[in-house]
Amino acid sequence: MAIVTRFWPAAFVIAPLLALAACGAATEGPSVEATAETAAAAAIDPKAAAEAAKDKAETDALAAAKPAFDAALATGDPLAIDGLADAGNAWAHYHRGKERVASHDFMLQQGGFEDMEAAAEAGLPEALMWVGRRKAYGVEGYKLQPNTGLIMMERAARRGNLEAMVAVGEMYEQDAYMHDAKKARDWYGRAAEAGSTQAKDALARMGGAEPDIAPDGLEP
Repeated sequence: MAIVTRFWPAAFVIAPLLALAACGAATEGPSVEATAETAAAAAIDPKAAAEAAKDKAETDALAAAKPAFDAALATGDPLAIDGLADAGNAWAHYHRGKERVASHDFMLQQGGFEDMEAAAEAGLPEALMWVGRRKAYGVEGYKLQPNTGLIMMERAARRGNLEAMVAVGEMYEQDAYMHDAKKARDWYGRAAEAGSTQAKDALARMGGAEPDIAPDGLEP
């Protein structure tokens, strides 16, 4: 049987080679990290993305305001704290608010509630937890607003406040209207990873396994 050999015109062979050369050397595809970041970004819904952006903006602002508060606190001068609080420093609001609320003067206590709410509005986790719990359960003069309170406590929990993580887990576990066993376990799990004995006990109570934590505190 005869073997037929085709000879392609040089143009058909050279043209693709020239095109490749013009494009430069072959490049590697996206790194594993970049691919993971892209996938993570794609998985975030618009609401979650907006919340993450707000969290970052407020956290950055709080970090910028902390040195001034620390300096004023170091002086031991209440007027320095008052000046910062009146200027809108969330850390100073929270510090002054705690002292005012603990006083036996009704007018000072009212001012303390305003300080706490101003600090919470600025996103300070401790203040979010303080105001959020009172709204969630309608105590200490606050109107019962379970959903609003839960949202505030979740904001604090997302920012690493251990007390808030446990409180959010409790609300998802125990509240008749907010009950969500999966979310309760998730928040208890985060709190347990952060070292909360209360959260570990809650997981055991719910029949959830305690997270397996490596010695260095990272998940294996």
